[in-house]
Amino acid sequence: MEHPLSIPELQDEFSKDRLDKNLNRITVYNQDLKQKLMNRKNEGSYEVITDQGLEKTLIVNNLQLTSRYDRQAFAKFRCRKLKLDQIIVVFGFGLGDEVCYLSQVTSYDIYVIILNPRLFYEIIGRLDKIDVLLSPNIHFVIPDETFPFTENSIINPVELYIEQSVYNNLKTKLINIIDDFYLKDFVDNTLEDEAEENLKANYDFLKTATLLSEDDLISFDKKIAIAAAGPSLKNNLDTIKSLKKVQNITLIAIDVVIKYLLKHGIIPEVIVTSDSHITPEIIGDITEYKDNLRNSLLIFSAKTPRNVIDQFHCKKRVLFTARQTKFFDYIAKEQADFVRINGSVLNLAAEIAIKAKPKNILLFGTDFAFLDNQTHAGRSNSANLFRDIGTVTVKCNDGAVRNTVKPYTYYRYLLEQTISQNKEISFDNYSKTGAVILGTNLVVD
Repeated sequence: MEHPLSIPELQDEFSKDRLDKNLNRITVYNQDLKQKLMNRKNEGSYEVITDQGLEKTLIVNNLQLTSRYDRQAFAKFRCRKLKLDQIIVVFGFGLGDEVCYLSQVTSYDIYVIILNPRLFYEIIGRLDKIDVLLSPNIHFVIPDETFPFTENSIINPVELYIEQSVYNNLKTKLINIIDDFYLKDFVDNTLEDEAEENLKANYDFLKTATLLSEDDLISFDKKIAIAAAGPSLKNNLDTIKSLKKVQNITLIAIDVVIKYLLKHGIIPEVIVTSDSHITPEIIGDITEYKDNLRNSLLIFSAKTPRNVIDQFHCKKRVLFTARQTKFFDYIAKEQADFVRINGSVLNLAAEIAIKAKPKNILLFGTDFAFLDNQTHAGRSNSANLFRDIGTVTVKCNDGAVRNTVKPYTYYRYLLEQTISQNKEISFDNYSKTGAVILGTNLVVD
């Protein structure tokens, strides 16, 4: 097969001599690359076999790394939207096809982010004639978990799913970015369609509702705890009780965990609910605990179903987004977006807590991961709630790699963004078996 642009020839077998030769040539322009690779050479486990179509590729841990037919044409297609007159970032080396193509069509700097350093050894030890990769404008980068994303970039999606324990936070962030167009479409269309019926049904009811304001946050303590529904919450019930007894803390609970807390004698000061598809059945029957909540505050969204709001006999405050005000001619746009509303009800709870300007936010049950077959505290086999959603894996605070679902990784990414934007607040994470959350302090007994 002829190409106007060349790519290195892929050999069937790994060669230590070829590896050393190629690395030494690459490090002429990337002087510290070899040492950084050596420092991470044992991370990950890779089963690599050659696969032959019209062209060769590699199958890594049962995933095909590139096209088997016209690799150079496919690389050119993937790079079609890049701006060639500015810096370019390539996430994931693959077999170097995109880097080879770009090296021949632009003189601007190309940063190659190596997502699987140990796999990079295997690949470099199988490539011949890598001259096209040897240029002062090609920079190979060993990243860290917080490496930033830039718009003028391409992502090798296969490498995100190979050995996900390596650079887990970075890989799941990139997975979310790849899914972003789908997620935005899903949120902006499907969820808004679901919400529209509730917004219309709540029109008259919300005329008499009170908007959440700064006055409601004055009573919040400088230490705020958030109780989410992750399975690790059950291991922290005594800690929450102790904190409420001996310290001044405000406990914010998300809707699906309220019954579990009440059942164990924990009464939150604040309950947050926001999803248009939440139901009394999902929350659970809290009839016997209603009187316990009479001094609590329920914060709900304009799209929250009325039968959920009516479950709670306590002070209530509502939140609107600017987009929702088109359904309510009695709400001014400047009254909307009192807090940022995005992601899950947990994300909203965090935004409300931040608005109160605390010194510390304590996170309980913020797992973003399955524990055995559980996703929610107090619910057995709750993973079946996500049976129709594809699972990915996530690195957890105890070193284990557990299953999760893409929406969870998206919500975790949003929470990490919130944390990074509020550095004056200390976020303490008590979810020892939950996913690593960048920017938090893991609390270990």
